[in-house]
Amino acid sequence: MSAGWPPSTQMAMRMRKRGSGKKRDQSLNNLATRRGSLGNIQGDRYHRTSFPLVMDIPMYSDDVRVMDDLVDTSPSLSCSALQHFPFQQLPDVCKFKVWSFLKQSDLGRSMLVCREWHRMIQKPQLWNTIQFSSLPYSCLPHDCVGPVHTEPVCHHCFRKRVFSFGRFLTLIQPAVTRFQFCLDISHPSDKFISVVELFINTARMANLKNADINWKDSPSRQPIRGSQESSRDYVHRFRRRQRLFVQFFERFTSLAPHLTTLVIPFDWSERSVKSLCQLKRLENLVLEKYGIYSTNFDQKFLDIILQDLGKLRKLLLEVWMPTCSGIKKFYIMSKSLTYLDVSQCRGFYLHYLMTPTLEDLRMVRQIWNNTVAWRQIEPLPCMFEILATGAPRLKTINGQTLNADWAYQSSEQLTSQLSIICCCVNHIGNSIEGMV
Repeated sequence: MSAGWPPSTQMAMRMRKRGSGKKRDQSLNNLATRRGSLGNIQGDRYHRTSFPLVMDIPMYSDDVRVMDDLVDTSPSLSCSALQHFPFQQLPDVCKFKVWSFLKQSDLGRSMLVCREWHRMIQKPQLWNTIQFSSLPYSCLPHDCVGPVHTEPVCHHCFRKRVFSFGRFLTLIQPAVTRFQFCLDISHPSDKFISVVELFINTARMANLKNADINWKDSPSRQPIRGSQESSRDYVHRFRRRQRLFVQFFERFTSLAPHLTTLVIPFDWSERSVKSLCQLKRLENLVLEKYGIYSTNFDQKFLDIILQDLGKLRKLLLEVWMPTCSGIKKFYIMSKSLTYLDVSQCRGFYLHYLMTPTLEDLRMVRQIWNNTVAWRQIEPLPCMFEILATGAPRLKTINGQTLNADWAYQSSEQLTSQLSIICCCVNHIGNSIEGMV
């Protein structure tokens, strides 16, 4: 294009190009020098995005500075390549890896970025953690007017979110590894049981490892027990909820055979115990109470669970027994338990323990409502004898570390704990005299 120019003009144009190249090289070198002296400035491509937040990296950590040193700042790179994180240019495998660190709500927001992200984030592998209770409880922006809406917790909008999220999960059929919900499955107008049943029937539950299932409460709804509901209606809904749970739990345990951790309010019915025993790989189990008293609880059910669940390592038990006639005596026998927590039980006393691998024990002294019964029953065995023979490997009681020879030599830590957990005559001391 410059062939028609005079020779003097062509020489001047070549000199200007050489000068501009030197200036451009100097500007790139100056940029690299400023980055090395100032550390992580806003021009850093990692801090133009949410990369530190997603990867759990502090904004000014040494690890990020090491990454800065690895960035190529040669003159061949343009300034835009140094200032922006090329997320769109990453392979799909890398994108899925970054998205796998996001929470459920963040994944939903990311789907609104563009059509490509909306299509890719719908992959079932990304939705391996499902938490219905993590949905917002506030009013929807486009639906916040009317008598059914309340602030700051709006059950009407929360119910809409639950049903909408359930329809979305039905379409993508996620491969679930963690599952959690806190919903009242018996409420006549909410009908949350239909959402939960549809989810477990369509999702891929074979690899489910962790489940936290609260089927008796909805935190977004105020309790209706009182003037709004008669005692007869309350009892009817209480029993209906239990029947729905038994049916749901049978289906759930058949679809999730590889479950290792389970937290659930338990009704201690025969069908529920049978369903629970199907989870042969269960290692951590939390059985909360359902109702005021665990009327269906029986020693034989506890024996069946501990016998069939051979891999159970941690057990937290919450059982409330009527104490009008005194504390009920129970025993626990397991070859695999290393952690046992019965501190939430009421009217429940361990008079025998056979757990050779138990290392951590949590329990408290049981209080009776009828204090006169203290002098009317046979003496209770001492917890020291029970633990010395039934839990020889015990290391901690209520978080208090014991000496290695605690079973043979008394210590101050053991004595203080026995005064808290034991109900025998020797350790309860003058407490009975003050209560009677």
